[in-house]
Amino acid sequence: MKKAFTTLLTLLILGLSLHAESSHRIIRFEELPVKAQEFVSTYFGGLSIRFVRMEIEVTKTEYTVRFDNGMEIEFNSNGDWDEVESHSECLPSGFLLEPILDFLSRNHPNACLHEIARSRHKIEVELASGLEIIFNKNGEFLRYDD
Repeated sequence: MKKAFTTLLTLLILGLSLHAESSHRIIRFEELPVKAQEFVSTYFGGLSIRFVRMEIEVTKTEYTVRFDNGMEIEFNSNGDWDEVESHSECLPSGFLLEPILDFLSRNHPNACLHEIARSRHKIEVELASGLEIIFNKNGEFLRYDD
């Protein structure tokens, strides 16, 4: 009886995990949330888009825009950016909060930004040198990470 229960439980967990896998598909730019379209047009308007992908998970939907130059932006279901990254070129920074822009211009005036990630409580900015700068959600400097 115990073995049958364990087997049944294992099959149930396996079935749920297979069902919980995300699905993704390539979509047209116009299918992005309007807020994401406006963000791309404003800050990355001169770049050619390689693809736009929508990923549907059980609890959320995410969008990824990849450009021909390798830059990539991830958006949440509302069209708010979560992560912007590039491994070869400097990212635009005009969308960052004013306190972050002020901090960067004072302390790292010629820095090239390669990754910017935003979560519920913080914003992480990674410079081309690999140095990470952590800010709170209001843009106030918290610390350096390396």
